[in-house]
Amino acid sequence: MDNKGNTPLSGWTREDEAGHAQGVAERKSSDERRDEILRATIRIVARKGFASLTLRDVAAEIGVVHGLIRHYFSSREELVAEAFDYAVAAELAADREALAGLDPLEQLAGWFVSTPQEHYLVWIDAWSEAPRNPALAAALARHHADCEALLAGIIGRAVSAGLAQSNDPAADARTLTALADGVAVQQHAMGILDAAVADEIVFSAAESRLALLPGALAAVTPVPARGLWSGAR
Repeated sequence: MDNKGNTPLSGWTREDEAGHAQGVAERKSSDERRDEILRATIRIVARKGFASLTLRDVAAEIGVVHGLIRHYFSSREELVAEAFDYAVAAELAADREALAGLDPLEQLAGWFVSTPQEHYLVWIDAWSEAPRNPALAAALARHHADCEALLAGIIGRAVSAGLAQSNDPAADARTLTALADGVAVQQHAMGILDAAVADEIVFSAAESRLALLPGALAAVTPVPARGLWSGAR
């Protein structure tokens, strides 16, 4: 070891050696470690967004050396895209579980009711980051389509139950998703709308588009879907 604290072969500092020793002492399977890294990335993104995230931030979050993160993810862009993919896939699974067993109107209200701010701020941040990260852009497009498909299925069930009208549930889901996303930007990113006004706008638009009775969605107690980002631990 030289007088700067580096080992002749590795060039690591004493701090790196300490971190390596900690990692050896806390060995995890490859899948466990990968899951830990992705969840740490989700926590950081929920706190500070995509733009300023670094691999060193993630390493510090879980107490490992920087090189370990690169062992699993070759670049920051790859990690960001996979973390987003991981989180949204989990959110969609949670959405389906939360909505299962509800009647179609409850499902529609649960889908359209204002979601946690953390959820939409992450999506908005991902939209702004996507032009510089093709992998993230692909994940966004894929999960946007997943969300529209889930909503189209709910609309189809409402039509089958005689509660709504739709000649093209997929087209209606696309239109209503675009409107709900725009309202969410004004609510969460700009602070122009509060939750009550946001719900009124989206509920009214859905009722009109699907020929529901006015006030039908507001009359049920919705179970909000989504929100993994606010609960990432």
